[in-house]
Order: sequence, then C-alpha cells, then structure tokens
Amino acid sequence: MNQSQLFKALNEVTRATDVANLVASFEAANPTARWMPVGRENNRGTIEASSDPGRSLVERLTNGIDAVLEAEFIRHKSLPECSSPREAGQAWLGVPKGGLSDLSTKERQQLAERVSIQIVEGDGDWNQRLVVVEDRGTGLLPEDMPGTILSLSESNKIKKRYVVGAYGQGGSSTFACSHFTMIASKHTTSTRIGFAVVKYYEPPPNDEAKVGNYVYLTLNGTVLEVDLPDGEFPTGTRVRHFGYDLTKYNASLGPSSVYGLLNRVLFDPVVPVWLSNGIHKYRRVIKGSRNALNGAVDDGDENKKGPTISHSVPIYYVDLGDLGFIGIEYWLLEPTETNQQPIRSFVDPTKPIVLTLHGQSHAEMSQVLVRKDAELSYLRQRLICHVDCNRLTPGAKRFLFVSNREEARRGQVHTRIEQEVVKALRSDDELSRLNAEAREKGYQQKDQEAQKQMQSEVARLLRLQGMNVEMAGGVSGEQPGGARPVKPRVPRPKPEPIQTKEPPTFIRIVWDESASIPFHAEQSRYLRVETDADSSYHNPSEPRASRVNFIITGDGLVIAGTTPLKGGRMRAVVRCDSKAKLGGTGTIRVELTRTGLPTLVDTRSFEIVAPPDATPAKKAVSVPRIDPRPIDPNHDQWAVLDWPKDDPGYAASSSEMENGTLVVWYSTVYPSYATEFGRLEQRDPAMAKSFKTRYEIWLAVHSLLLQQDEADAAAGLAGGEPESPEGAEQFERMERRRISRMSAMIAAREVRDLKVAGVEGE
Repeated sequence: MNQSQLFKALNEVTRATDVANLVASFEAANPTARWMPVGRENNRGTIEASSDPGRSLVERLTNGIDAVLEAEFIRHKSLPECSSPREAGQAWLGVPKGGLSDLSTKERQQLAERVSIQIVEGDGDWNQRLVVVEDRGTGLLPEDMPGTILSLSESNKIKKRYVVGAYGQGGSSTFACSHFTMIASKHTTSTRIGFAVVKYYEPPPNDEAKVGNYVYLTLNGTVLEVDLPDGEFPTGTRVRHFGYDLTKYNASLGPSSVYGLLNRVLFDPVVPVWLSNGIHKYRRVIKGSRNALNGAVDDGDENKKGPTISHSVPIYYVDLGDLGFIGIEYWLLEPTETNQQPIRSFVDPTKPIVLTLHGQSHAEMSQVLVRKDAELSYLRQRLICHVDCNRLTPGAKRFLFVSNREEARRGQVHTRIEQEVVKALRSDDELSRLNAEAREKGYQQKDQEAQKQMQSEVARLLRLQGMNVEMAGGVSGEQPGGARPVKPRVPRPKPEPIQTKEPPTFIRIVWDESASIPFHAEQSRYLRVETDADSSYHNPSEPRASRVNFIITGDGLVIAGTTPLKGGRMRAVVRCDSKAKLGGTGTIRVELTRTGLPTLVDTRSFEIVAPPDATPAKKAVSVPRIDPRPIDPNHDQWAVLDWPKDDPGYAASSSEMENGTLVVWYSTVYPSYATEFGRLEQRDPAMAKSFKTRYEIWLAVHSLLLQQDEADAAAGLAGGEPESPEGAEQFERMERRRISRMSAMIAAREVRDLKVAGVEGE
C-alpha cells in the first residue's frame, strides 16, 4: 500500500477498526514508516488537559476560524491592520459591528461554508463516532505541518492579534478523545497535500517509559504526502476523528447535543459554522447563543421569530480601573407553559452568566448570583447575562482565565466581575418589577391562624437553644416588647413610558434633590437617569457620538460606565476611589446637548461617608412569617430549583425570603420524609398530618439558622475562606439532606410521644 492508496482509503472509511487495519497494511508495505511524537515526547499532559470532548471540538473549530482569518489576512495584504479577530471579521469578511445577528440568513449560510463540522455514525455507538472538521483557510504545506498542526505550544499565533488562538495546543486535545485522527491539508499555493495519522501509543509492560504518548505516522522521517489536482481536494484543512467519544452529547437538540454545545461555547463567533448531523439527519448553521438571543433565525430553528424577550439591556462597558473594562448585557426570556427553563436552549441553566473572549465562552458563573446576590430568584431560569472580557488588561486576563478555556480562576478579577454583574442586575428597576410580578403570580395564600401557630412553635424551639428571638408578622404574646410587624414590601409598579420628543426637553438624575448622594470608598453605585430624548442620543459603545455627558466636580468619584439609553432611561456607573477622603463633597452633573439649542442639565451633590460597620452588634433572630410549600417532581417549582426528576434523594428542601416571609420548599419524595409519612398515613391519617406539620417546623428552624449563618458570614463574623457559589450551594444541599433525615426522626418520635400522651393530631 502506497501513500496515495492510504490517503484515499482514509477519506472513505468511517470506523476506527478500519483505520487500524489500513495503518497496519501501510506499515507492513513500507519498512521506513515510523511513528513520531506530536510536538514532543512527553506530550500527554498538554494533550489531555481538557476534560470535555465537546469543548475540544470547539478548539478544533476555532483553529478552522483562525485559518479563514489567516487566508483573509493574506488576500487583503494585511490591510486594514486589525488588532482583534472581531475587527478582522468586520474588515475582511464584512461582518457588521452588531455581529452575525445583523446578517441575513442567506449571508450567514454563505459565510458558514468556510468552516464545517460533520457527525457520522462511525462504529455505531456514541463513543465511536466519526467527526470531521474542515475549513477553507490557507492550508499548510507538508513540510510546515510538524511545526504547526502537529506541534504543541509553538509561537505560530502569539504575535497575530487577528486570530483567536494563542497557546498552540487547543485543537490537539481532540487526539485524547479519538482512537485515530487523520489530518490532511493543502496550501493555497500548492497541489501537494500533507497528511498524518495520529494515535495514542501505549508502551509495553517491559518498556522503560512509564506513560505513553501521542504519535503520528511518517515515511522516511517526513509527513506523508500526495499530489492531487485542485478539484479533488479543496484548499484548507480536513481533520477526521475516528472513534470520537460523544456520549455526553448524544441528543438531537438541546443542552445534551452537539448543536446546543456549539451554540453555548461559541457564544458569539466571529465566523458562523455549518453543522451536519448524520445521526439525526439535519444541517444547521451555528451562529452562537448571543446572536439567537438578538433575533437571528436560521433554517431549522424551532421558533421562526426567535426567542420572546421580556426585557433586555444592550451591551455597555464598565471601567474596572487598573483591570480594564468589561462589557455587560443581558436578556430576560418570556416564561412559557411548556418550558420551565427556557434558558436551557442558550446556556447551562445552572451557570447562566457567560464570560467570553473573542466570542468564545471561557467560563460561566453560577445562577446563585442571580438568585441570592441579585435577589432575582423568580427570574433565575429566564435570565441570561453576557460578560465581554476582551477589554480587560492582559494581566487581568492572565489572572482570570486558564489556557484550556473551560474555567476561570477565583481571585480579585473574578470577584470584581461578580460584583459588577450583581450591581448591574440589582440596579435594574424593570428586573425588580418583573421578579415581584413572577413572585406574586406564584404566591399561595396560607391560613393566618396556622401561620401564627407555626411561628410560635419555631420561636419556642429556638428559645430552647438559648437564642434571643423576636417575632415578626404581627404575632403577639410570644416576646415581651416584640418587634413591630414586618410589612411586605410593595412591588415597584411598571415605570410609566417616557414619551420621546425631538428636540428633547428634559434630563434628570433620579435622586432626591434635597439630599446628597452618599458614597464610601471602593463603592460603585448605579445612578438612574431619565430623559425624553430618544436612544440615538446615547450609545455607550460609541462615546464620541454621544450627546449625553457626565461631569464630576470634587475628588474621589469617576464615571466607570453607562448603559444604553432605552425608553428614556439609562444608568451611569459611578465609582468611588479607594483613597477618597471622608467628608469630601462635590457634584455629579449630566448634560444633554441639543443641536442649535441650549444644553439641558441636571445636578446632584454627593458626599463621601464612612462605610457601614463591618461587624454590627449581635442582634436577635427574627422569626418571620413561615410558608412551607410541599412539592413533587411534577410541580413547576421543581424545575425552577433545578432538581433532577429521576433522583428523589438529590435534594430535601430549599428556602428563601419573599416579602418578609420565609418560604420553605420541601420534597415530598425525599426518602426520609416519604417513607415515614407513608407509614404513618396507613396507620393513622391524623398522626401523618401531625408528623407533616412538625417536620415543616423543624425544616423552618433549620432554614432560619442557615440564614443567620449566611448573615454572619456576610458581616465577616464567620471564619474561614470564602467559598464559591457552587460549593456553597452544594454544601447547603447536603446540609439540608442531613437535617431532613434528622427532622423526620424527631417529628416521628414527637408524634409517637403525643400518641402515648393521648393528644395525637395536635
């Protein structure tokens, strides 16, 4: 078997077992055939750095996108000079500034022809698929392949700002997910095609090497090569992965599909990609979740009009000082009766805050930030937030991201981004209103007397532990000098629309004119601004064209960013310097320039004040109204809590405050509760009812204690290192499972004791 015969056969077969037979035949016919290490002999650590076969495929596609940009760089003779892949896509490929969503369906399809991925059946199982990634880029000469696509950590891209890649290793991670990989490439200036077969070499037991490595087939010490006419193999690179493991992505559509994966990770790609799924028989354009959220619709999309958005804020940039800038944008999807987690089509619902570089997702942040920190628990399955990290400083990027693009380092940069996202979400009045609206819609009215009885019982149990307890919600007679009743916070009404005028007639800072705006060192505050000017007067992405200007007199404050002007409303991010002097004063002035007319202005004073006491005095635990809500896997809230339907032992309970009421959601199928309740119900329904009430009481007690621990931690009263949101949530879930088992045992014993005393059913 010669090189031409091997090349032709490798492009026809689909199974890894066939590749093994072909390679064996070629080695037998060619005594000078040898296996060479990819990059270097000790290459396992680098190639196996990625933990996700799906993200490895994304890296291979990113290489294809880079090859297309490289071809355009040559075609345009490097003009105009582009300092980022996004600029290159706009200058050389005609992608609008707004991204792929501003192209027509046909234009996206035409551009997607440059990079493609194909899923083929292979050996017949999802861990044995054939995956073909192909690009119409510059291609490579055979002699250049060992130093580029068959190398590791070379510096081929490190000085090319117009491409995405930097480390020279991402695409090689697909080798670890395949039994064999065939790479073939033809340069735009040649008819010669270089090709190689990559596999993992496992040393025999008596070999000195303790670990294997990844190797590629050569002949006479060089890459394999054939010469074919132009029509038989297109310019560019083709990578065929034989026996690729796609077990994690075996669905047709949705989060567990290759289609869903690519749209999530290629959140806002510079170039779209064609996906051909030979298993589920469809062909679709991968345009990225961001472009779908912005209204881009392609053939095969479920909703021909795109997703229905309740509320959105276009991207704006926030100044993080020495760390650079981040862009923030978000979308709130409309709730649907059939889909309790509508964001699943676009992001991982447990991590809906996406951090990107050059449009590719490099990390996600937990929905805990939405649910707890931003206090938008009723929107967490509908809210998606995008953080564009391209304008961070090089140092900030280095401290934030790891080289395999799968996670972010926790530290100063990560914390600052979390804080800015939470501030942005908390300061949006429309999100607050929609969260209150969703909460009221699902609120269940409880019997007032039963509520008072439960509060009293919880207070009694807490006092038995020696705790100082106050009552809330109007329950009297339980605590001498008790606290005043806590009135539920009235949800903010939907703001009245501001009728725009041309020319505009007013602009104002939404703050009491008679009071100074307080700031303390290192604080950022979102100031709301209202005007009857239309959105064309201010676009934070084009500050030079903006006719809205902020001027600060006095030391200590800077404008760190602004949101777009939308519906007559915008927000300015004002940051107080860490060295601001206590007692310092000044003014914040907003100006709106009108052509040929006087400038509209509004001014507010500010004052630098002392930060709040980090260690407040110990106060009594307040017992709020308590609202236990039993749920099973068919209840809507089950999906909202993101509990798996097929695992009854996954979670026992969850709690949150709603307008001064402690709502305790608990699972009726959690084994400890379900077993005991079922046994008692068969024996005596009255005992089962009493058990249920006492179980709810113990869960409420535990929830209040957890709440107090969280408050102590936030105030700096708890020791230890801060935990990640995901780690904290996992710990809380395990803690609630433990307390559920204990509560079931205690409640059952209490019921039996009451039975003996002759007062069952109380």
